[in-house]
Amino acid sequence: MMIEAKTEPDAGLRRVVRANVLNVVFEVIVPMALFYGLRSAGVSQWWALMAGVLVAAPYVLWTIARNRKIDLIALVTLSVLVLSVVLGLLSDDPRTLAIREGWTAALGGLFGAWMLVTVFVGRPAQLTLGRTIAEVKRGAEGAAAWAARWDTDARFRRGLRIDTAAWGGVLVISAVTHIVLVYTLPIDLISLVTTVQWFAMLAALIVWHVWYLKKENLDA
Repeated sequence: MMIEAKTEPDAGLRRVVRANVLNVVFEVIVPMALFYGLRSAGVSQWWALMAGVLVAAPYVLWTIARNRKIDLIALVTLSVLVLSVVLGLLSDDPRTLAIREGWTAALGGLFGAWMLVTVFVGRPAQLTLGRTIAEVKRGAEGAAAWAARWDTDARFRRGLRIDTAAWGGVLVISAVTHIVLVYTLPIDLISLVTTVQWFAMLAALIVWHVWYLKKENLDA
């Protein structure tokens, strides 16, 4: 029984990680690779961008069919894909298809802004997100024990507020930077530069996040 209790959270965490890796591969890496592959073959910017949009759709629809529900992430992704296709069909300007990049960044920025609000109003977003992670890793009782520290540990409260503020601030800054790049860069550079920019900021934030959680004993 003790072995099962330890392996189930690990298996759940692996599923979460695997799902996120697959999302990145099929919604970011594959469309970008297809875009540059088609461009190197002489395909126009409009068709290369449209192909990058359409190639991500089957994976999103498959995840919805597999899970038998439309979660928030799938709904956002699907709405962005539909918006990109509609705008692309209404205009032959390839930059209209690049709005997908700006739209996705804007949603990330709104999420970051919400996180910043929770630092000052109610409880910080990282308390809710951390509890979800703790439940995957430790089970319901372990997650409840972790979250209960909010009521008794001032350092815990301060640490979660700082961590939430850091995530919110970086997401907002990244979104603004992303949108500016989408509307100022040459079209052929948008996908590459914005992807590198996003992953660079995310990697730096995750490294700081892991270090800070260990330093302040906040790990869920």
